[in-house]
Amino acid sequence: MKKRIKMSIITLVICIIGGIVMFSLNHQKEKTLEEKMRIEQDRMALYLVNHYEGVRMVEFESFSKDNITGTWSGDALVNDKYYVRFTLWNLGGEISMSQLTSRNSGEVLEKRKQIDSKSDLDIDVRYSKLK
Repeated sequence: MKKRIKMSIITLVICIIGGIVMFSLNHQKEKTLEEKMRIEQDRMALYLVNHYEGVRMVEFESFSKDNITGTWSGDALVNDKYYVRFTLWNLGGEISMSQLTSRNSGEVLEKRKQIDSKSDLDIDVRYSKLK
């Protein structure tokens, strides 16, 4: 009988330790994804600064993955006035952007005549969470 109780306690301890390890690993993975999202949102903001005139502020409203196509998309508000949608072909991949002119009352951001090559952000960026 004592042997059975001892084995039950050992099994219970192993299960608890396993649960703690799994929770810890899952939490670490989520944090890593959050860090990757922030890097991608910085890349999207830098894309705006290098391709469009007068960008002072970007507020990301959403950022999500389309599991069917494998693309990531993010909606943002630029200078509290212009709504844009980014598409990323995988994290770290090519970025494309479209302006949501119907939400912008027909107004659009002005494209730069020559694409800039800035590598640092000197604008206000407000980040979104994964949805």
